[in-house]
Amino acid sequence: MLEKSVEAEELQTKIKRGEYLPQAGIGVSGMYMKFDESKERTLGMVYGTVSVPISGWWGGSYELQERSIKEEIAENNFKNNSELLLLQIEKAWQDLNDAYKQYLLSEESKAQAEENFKVNEDSYKNGLITVSDLLEAQALLQQTQDQLTEAKANYLVKVTTYLKV
Repeated sequence: MLEKSVEAEELQTKIKRGEYLPQAGIGVSGMYMKFDESKERTLGMVYGTVSVPISGWWGGSYELQERSIKEEIAENNFKNNSELLLLQIEKAWQDLNDAYKQYLLSEESKAQAEENFKVNEDSYKNGLITVSDLLEAQALLQQTQDQLTEAKANYLVKVTTYLKV
């Protein structure tokens, strides 16, 4: 769409330039006449016109400069928006990678918290630790599960954002 904007400005400039160029036209006309029994007559005509727009030369040069400036503005907007789009894509990709790494880290933390809970549960059954230690391990496990859920949701949001860009 941005490319079409640049093309449209270029075409507008060409149209405006064409308005200030000389125009030429030629034509041919012929006619055959015969009235009753009189003589036949054939008439022919060739004509031409040339139009040179001198009255608009002064203002025309300024209008052409204006069109040229509008062309440059359209090209600069195209370049600027293209670069911004590339930056958005790169940022979305980096955010996606970061979210994936966070998800993997959260999975690893959850696995460690599960192992810690199993060890504490076995220790509690054997009477080696108190209930508060077991509850602390269980709270840590719940916290890591919550973090994993948040990391997974964040990752899916980043995937959607990347695909949208």
